[in-house]
Amino acid sequence: MDGHGHGGPGDPSETAASFLNTVLPGATADGGVLPNPPHVLSNTNHDALLTYSYQLYDLLQHPSGPLPRPEFAQDVYRTQLLPLLNSLKTLRRGDIATLLLLACVHHALGDYQSSINASQEILAIDPHCAEAMYNIGTSTRALGLEHEPEAFSWWWKAFQARPTYWDAIDNILTLLIPPSPLFGPEASAIPRALEVCAYVQQHIFDAQGNFIRPIPPSDLHRLQRVLCTAGSIKGSTTGSAGSVVFENLRAIEVAFRSPLPQSDSGPIGLRDIILSICIAGYVVYSESGGLVPDSISQFLPPHSIDVWQTVRGSADILLKSLIQEGGGTLPFILLLPHQTTRILTVLFPSSSGVLPAICTQDSSTPALQLPPEAIRHQTNLATSTALLALAKQYQEAAQGAIPVPGLEHVTSTGQSLALLLYYLALGLFPSPSTFNNMGIILTAVTSARNYSDTVIGDRILTGLVLAKIYYEAGLKIDPNHPHLLTNLGSLIKDQGRIDVSIQYYRKAIATKPDFDIALANLANAIKDEGRPWEAIEYYIRALDVNPRQPEALCGLVSSLCATCNWRGLGGLESSHVGVDEQGNLSSSGLPGYLENMMRVCSDQAELGYTENRDLPLDTTYWLSKIACTYERGLSEEETRHWATLLTLCDRLPEGGIRLNRGGFLLRLIDWIQPRLQRRWYVTSYGKVHSVDSPVVPLSNPSDYLCDRLRPPQTMTPPVVPALLPFNTFSHPLSTRVIRLITHRHAMRISYASAIQPWIPSRIYPPPPPPVGGVLRIGYVSNDINNHPLSHLMQSVFGLHNRESFQVFVYATSPWDGSPFRAKIATEVHRFVDVSTWTPQSILDDITKNQIHILVNLGGYTKGARNDLFAARPCPLQIQLVGYASTLSAGWCDYLVCDPIACPPELCASEHWRNSMRSSESLTKTDNWLDLGADLDPESTTDAWLYSEKFIYMPHSFMVTDHKQSFPAEIALTGQQTPVSASTLWDLEEFSRAEMRLSIFPQLPHDFIIFANFNQGIFSTWLKILARVPHSILWLLRFPPAGEQNLLRTARLWAGEEVASRVQFTDVAPKEIHIARGRVPDLFLDTVECNAHTTAADVLWSGTPILTWPKHKHKMCSRVAASMAYATGFGDQMVVNSAQEYEDRAVQLATEVHWHTIQGADGRVHVRPQGDLMTLRRNIILNRNTMPLFDTLRWTRNLEKGFREAWRRWVEGTQYEMSDEWKESQGPEKESGCIWVKDNDPIVVVSPELATP
Repeated sequence: MDGHGHGGPGDPSETAASFLNTVLPGATADGGVLPNPPHVLSNTNHDALLTYSYQLYDLLQHPSGPLPRPEFAQDVYRTQLLPLLNSLKTLRRGDIATLLLLACVHHALGDYQSSINASQEILAIDPHCAEAMYNIGTSTRALGLEHEPEAFSWWWKAFQARPTYWDAIDNILTLLIPPSPLFGPEASAIPRALEVCAYVQQHIFDAQGNFIRPIPPSDLHRLQRVLCTAGSIKGSTTGSAGSVVFENLRAIEVAFRSPLPQSDSGPIGLRDIILSICIAGYVVYSESGGLVPDSISQFLPPHSIDVWQTVRGSADILLKSLIQEGGGTLPFILLLPHQTTRILTVLFPSSSGVLPAICTQDSSTPALQLPPEAIRHQTNLATSTALLALAKQYQEAAQGAIPVPGLEHVTSTGQSLALLLYYLALGLFPSPSTFNNMGIILTAVTSARNYSDTVIGDRILTGLVLAKIYYEAGLKIDPNHPHLLTNLGSLIKDQGRIDVSIQYYRKAIATKPDFDIALANLANAIKDEGRPWEAIEYYIRALDVNPRQPEALCGLVSSLCATCNWRGLGGLESSHVGVDEQGNLSSSGLPGYLENMMRVCSDQAELGYTENRDLPLDTTYWLSKIACTYERGLSEEETRHWATLLTLCDRLPEGGIRLNRGGFLLRLIDWIQPRLQRRWYVTSYGKVHSVDSPVVPLSNPSDYLCDRLRPPQTMTPPVVPALLPFNTFSHPLSTRVIRLITHRHAMRISYASAIQPWIPSRIYPPPPPPVGGVLRIGYVSNDINNHPLSHLMQSVFGLHNRESFQVFVYATSPWDGSPFRAKIATEVHRFVDVSTWTPQSILDDITKNQIHILVNLGGYTKGARNDLFAARPCPLQIQLVGYASTLSAGWCDYLVCDPIACPPELCASEHWRNSMRSSESLTKTDNWLDLGADLDPESTTDAWLYSEKFIYMPHSFMVTDHKQSFPAEIALTGQQTPVSASTLWDLEEFSRAEMRLSIFPQLPHDFIIFANFNQGIFSTWLKILARVPHSILWLLRFPPAGEQNLLRTARLWAGEEVASRVQFTDVAPKEIHIARGRVPDLFLDTVECNAHTTAADVLWSGTPILTWPKHKHKMCSRVAASMAYATGFGDQMVVNSAQEYEDRAVQLATEVHWHTIQGADGRVHVRPQGDLMTLRRNIILNRNTMPLFDTLRWTRNLEKGFREAWRRWVEGTQYEMSDEWKESQGPEKESGCIWVKDNDPIVVVSPELATP
């Protein structure tokens, strides 16, 4: 209610009676009117009584402290104020001020009709009284919701009578903006709301934006709300970001205008505001040890500075300097939270940091008078809100999508501009959400700065360090803010502190139980700790809130598969089978989590074609860097080719080919830098493979030649699909989908490496030529512990020929106390535990040790350090064993594999050669972004997968160590001397029978044991069990939660009898696991992702495997076939279809028959016979000589591959289309792959001789 306010503060203890006794001696306040009121009241006394009445009303409406009792105000209104006002009304009829307050008191007492009557009396006197109209509307609304249309009409009349009636405007806009209680959720009233905002502005601003009428400081925040509302409406209804910018800018600049009459108080443009914030930011930055670039420091005088005057006088020069410093955009200025308030004092020194527009000036002094705290608070909040709305637009918009008035020619403004606006918003009104948004921006900032003060001393502040500081500062305001808790938890999780991140996620969920991002992050953290069965609940809760949450979908599918809980997964078209919500088998393409996951991942992949669309691409600069890769420079034809490519990337026509511009630039950087590194080598040493003694460089290349290329500062981090590369192993995905997922992750790693503040400005120098031909090999692994990789690789490091190779091992995880690391560490030239080192320190050590070939043993497995490889410290970088697929990365040169695991036509360089030979150029939509034989992973083709070239091992790329670690003959015979084949076989049979009895004591001897220690194609296994009645399927409880899920599924799919023959045992230690691997009759391999280490373990134990290399393009589905063929008996263990898999298992099992023999100890044994037993005997009697278990042979073959890769790199023939490659007559001309030849004889006992 509006009483047309009189007066100021008063004292509630001063009653009406005491005041009346002062003004009218003897008067009392009892009843509806004063008893015996005077017939005439002087103007002085009338005004005093009315002023008192207003003071008393205001004081009770806004008490400075608690009232004596809840009903105190009502009693005072009824017994004191109402009688007084009725008397005043009688004494001076038609006094509008008295009637206005009388209407307010009636409303406060709940007597709405009397309030309306009082206001109607006013309108009878003054039909244009806006306060009376407003009060009628307010009291009418209080009568009930059904009266809201009538209330609206009265407020509208008040607004028409006075266009700056802010209370009426607020009520009107509330009812007009959807969802409104009057007009519902529809936007039909939106045009009328815009009319209100426009009408207000027409009565406040002229065409140039100057004020037509003064706005009192107390009302400025009301005007700002109207402006922000107009921007919000226009942005939501028209999608016009420009309108949002314009309206919020006006809301900001009205607060920045000076109240001084001699000042230029006209509108301030966004350009001046932004440049002023930049200058103020640099002033504050320099005060804490920040080094200001020389081009900027000239605008920072050593003493007091009028920022606005500096900007107005040098705006164009200043802007040019800032854009140059920012690399095409505004620079990132890194400040701590407490420094944001200092920006305000630099911007507004005459008002001590208070917004000038709410200050006033007393004619007696030139100093500005600061406003009351309430006005300052309201205006700060409104201005901060406008700044946040503006910042949010630039933070969330695509690069360059929203032009900045006055900065139209700037390439990009998004994140750095948003950060500047956030600084100012935070200085005005700190809020948890602002701290959160700033933290989000800072996590992607690539800059760093020195910081120095007397409290914390000197330190380096990176974007990530600052993000953590801002998150923590926000939590000091609101310790339960769910977004801050979640984002800080994710930042901590990225630092490897998963247990701490879980605490933050749980706290966020406790505050906001339906926060899908926190739920998904918590589930991911729990899964990463090895408890996928616990994670499922949180994934499902996240999807209940947001069914298309990418991380939740991918994590849920992964966790369900890990626990063999397939209900609701559905199925992809390529999987040929699906599982419905009840767990029943169904046709392929069944809707479910799998299909939803792939749809969401596809949507994420599409984002790559919309992000970074306006990155600067200086064709001249990039041409010059490409030319540096050639000693002779570029020919005219090459220049035209590259210029055309770069121009197309820079000016891609609308509706043309989709371009991942950021990905292309990162690919180009990864393509150029290794070639520059080789040119550095050739310039310094020549094309020298080795030297007899250490040499010094012949000459040093220019700085320009060795400059490290960096992505533009305006580039945002590449979006990566939520499906991790490693998880593609489990699903029947297409070639392109796998390639694209891995490539996008590779580009994110390339980007993260390139933007590190510590990365050298020059590329890493190449090592000098190997002295005496001794190549230095560096192995990098997170798994040099009790891990399958160490089980397989433990002897390789020591078996390297020390006369030709020096081996360095970089262990990136701490020691777990197991013996594997100790063995490896004692057998290499240098072993370094770098688990606590910074990436910079590790890379410095690699270059200091002059490593020629760096070997990646992790790929995309957990804990892998691909960031080290992305920095390109070494000439040759090779992927080996740890990850069975492509990395799709320019920082991996070779993949060690074999032709069975990786068919040659799936290699990009081989696909390119085949296309060249057949003279069939790829379609323009597929090959226009190819970099020679380095094909574009974004292309739509499914014809190739691997961006790496291959080092083809002659037998199997899988290495084993069983021959050294688990010498079976010694375990069987108990002696070092060899025994005959028949004796060895007899001992094996007896040992196997005893172990079988110990594990399955109730199992009849004539039962076939099918085994798999990694659950997989379960429906086929159940069919095999049904067709072989005397058989069981032996599985491990890994994880334990999988057992009940599998048994339930078995009952559902095959019935109770078959399900009863699925038996589980616990996971055993490695030694026991190897020993009991001989117990099964046949090991049934999984299909989408084969057994790797387990298959090697089982084959060493003598048990045949049955495997189906289902996918030509999935290395992980072909590993077991590779190993099977390396035994010499692969044709008996490898099949080509699901039906052949089932039939072969049944055939081998049903052909087994038994006969009784008496052992040398007199005991009687039942011995099985048949093809399956013959195959087992052949494996056992040949395992010491077959290539699969010949670790020394494998190591020597690997060395041949390393040596050939070094030769090709030195000579330049590794790179297709180089001058050296064109002139080459070597094997690399025909194939980019290195085909290692094994000339050592292989001794395998023939099947006939091995038959018992």
